[in-house]
Amino acid sequence: MKYILIVSFSILTFFAQAQENIVAVIDDLTVKWDKQAEELETYSGIKYYCTAEVYREKTIALLDKIHHYDTLLYQIVSEKYENSSDKEADATLKDILTVEIEYTTPNFKAFLKEECVKFEEIGEEYDISSSKYFKEIEKLEKELAKYVDAVTARIDLIDEHVHHLKLD
Repeated sequence: MKYILIVSFSILTFFAQAQENIVAVIDDLTVKWDKQAEELETYSGIKYYCTAEVYREKTIALLDKIHHYDTLLYQIVSEKYENSSDKEADATLKDILTVEIEYTTPNFKAFLKEECVKFEEIGEEYDISSSKYFKEIEKLEKELAKYVDAVTARIDLIDEHVHHLKLD
């Protein structure tokens, strides 16, 4: 019985600390993601992602961390606003679900794997001095920007929502 009380107290303490710190953590992760996204949606960024394992792992680890804190935020907001009709809380939950369903880490990795294949094809199939080479690069960058911008918009929205909610 004593063990159950200690574990329960530990969980409650962790949850309370998480609520206090989550706004700062989400702010920090949002800033890091925005910087990462700017790099990633360029030809040189996808080249680095496709060819440098450390960079690729760093990018995926950041996304995993964002998903972890989004899940924690979802739990906090769900519990705090369970019997409320707070529109900001509802919008926050919907945006978190969008990130957690449509922009999961496996979906992100699959998209970028396809982009890496395209990146390799451009390098193999086109002469670096040809106009077709530059057109293909531009096309690749547009695809990257569209997807990465969609992920970034949701992450930024969640960050914005957090500042309008009373989590303490």
